[in-house]
Amino acid sequence: MGKYAFVILSNPEDLSEAIKAAHALHYAVQLKHKGHDVLVYFDGLGSKIPISDSPYKGLRPAYEAAYREGIIYGVCGYCASPPHLNIRDKLTAFRIRLIGDEEHHEDISMFVDQGYQVFIF
Repeated sequence: MGKYAFVILSNPEDLSEAIKAAHALHYAVQLKHKGHDVLVYFDGLGSKIPISDSPYKGLRPAYEAAYREGIIYGVCGYCASPPHLNIRDKLTAFRIRLIGDEEHHEDISMFVDQGYQVFIF
């Protein structure tokens, strides 16, 4: 079986990007159902997805399905920090794992080094 990491950068407040993010989440869940090792990581503006009220109503159910499957790896703590998107406290209230902090932005090598094929949306 394969190892796949989905890095979602799509802005949930933009309709077309929210649709793209929802599809990425659907693909991730489908791969998980087929027995693959799958992770989803939210970075950049995609860091808002776990707490967003998106104009695309399909995004929330797609996120919740991925969450139920246990494939949410986390959110970029650097992007979520106060100097950037300032959503860190909201994410931690939802028990979302933050990767890195306002001094340290992780890169995709954390997945590549573990043998994951990376998809960026």
